[in-house]
Amino acid sequence: MRGYLSLGSNLGDREAYLDQAMNALGACGVHIIKTSSVYETKPCDVPDRQENYYNLVVYVETELYPADLLALCQVIEKDLGRQRPYVHSPRTIDIDIVYLEGITVSTDTLSVPHPALEERSFVVYPLCEIAPDIVLPSGRPIIEVKNTLGDDDIVRMWKIDHG
Repeated sequence: MRGYLSLGSNLGDREAYLDQAMNALGACGVHIIKTSSVYETKPCDVPDRQENYYNLVVYVETELYPADLLALCQVIEKDLGRQRPYVHSPRTIDIDIVYLEGITVSTDTLSVPHPALEERSFVVYPLCEIAPDIVLPSGRPIIEVKNTLGDDDIVRMWKIDHG
């Protein structure tokens, strides 16, 4: 199965957390095929003042079932110090399953594609960077979605060297 994961961090050494999360995914059988640039973005929908996020999207291949991939992402988050004291709290790492090719899931714990996929510039911009020709499950091309969002939340972007 191939698909896209969104990673974000806004606590501590944000770039290091992104790198550690990608390493942990790889060590657990999630092959990272392609990585977007890192996008520094302003926090959105948060109840308090928080640091900017570092976000990226990775294109992956795995033999894991979607529920097992979610469980792995949550274990990695916990291992990297993620705490969940309240909704939209700051986090060392957040790993979301954004989209899995040819797969739709709708359970109490997992929705694929991610329900807010087309609303978040911090996901759409990096996804468009690594998959500019993708047509989303809604039938909309990613470039069209990107052009409707704007980039007001994006502060800057850069590439990281991920081994």
